[in-house]
Amino acid sequence: MARVPLPSASLETAVRARFGLSVRQLARYLGVSAGFVSHLETGRKQAPEALALRLLPLARLLPPPLGSGPPDDAPPAPGPDADPLTQALALATPETATGAWPAPVRRRVGACRLQALAVAQRLAGLQARTEALAHRRRGLARLAAAPVPPDPAEAARYARWLSELAEDLALAEPNPAAAATARQLLAARLAGLRAEVAALTG
Repeated sequence: MARVPLPSASLETAVRARFGLSVRQLARYLGVSAGFVSHLETGRKQAPEALALRLLPLARLLPPPLGSGPPDDAPPAPGPDADPLTQALALATPETATGAWPAPVRRRVGACRLQALAVAQRLAGLQARTEALAHRRRGLARLAAAPVPPDPAEAARYARWLSELAEDLALAEPNPAAAATARQLLAARLAGLRAEVAALTG
C-alpha cells in the first residue's frame, strides 16, 4: 500500500504557510478549486505540469532549501507575561489548595482564579488571531515585493490576486484599533486579578 505524503511535505502547504494563505486563496492563484489544492497537499493528486509552472514563482520566494527567498523572520522574544493562560494558572498557589487562609479569602482567591482563566482564554484567542493577521500582512508584503510576471496577462492576473488578498485581509480585521483595545482591556483585567490575589495572599 502506497504511503500518503504528509501535508508538511507538500510544496503547496509550504507556500501557504510562508505567506499566510488559505486553501481558497492559493486555489484562486492557481485557477483551480480549493478541493483540488487540498488533494495536492495531502498527496492524493499530483499537480499537472501547467499548475506546477504556475506555482513555481511563489515557490522560488520560499526560504532555502525550498526556494531562494530570504529566511524566515526571527520571532520576537516573548515577554514575561506573553502567555495569559500561564499567568492565570499561576494564581493556583499551593496555599490555595491547602486551605491555609480564612474561608472568605479562599473563596475570593478561587473566584479570581476562575475569572482569570476565562479572561486568559479570551485573551489568548485574540493574541493568536492578531499574530495570524500579522503573518498574513507580512506574507502579502512579500508577495507584493516579488518580481512581476513578464507576461502582461499574467502580470495583470497577479495584480488582481494581490488586490483580492488585500481585500480579504481588510475584511478579516475591519477595525484594528478596536481589536487592540479589546486585547489591552483583557490584559488589564488579568493583571488586576493577579494583583488582587497577591494582595489577598501576600
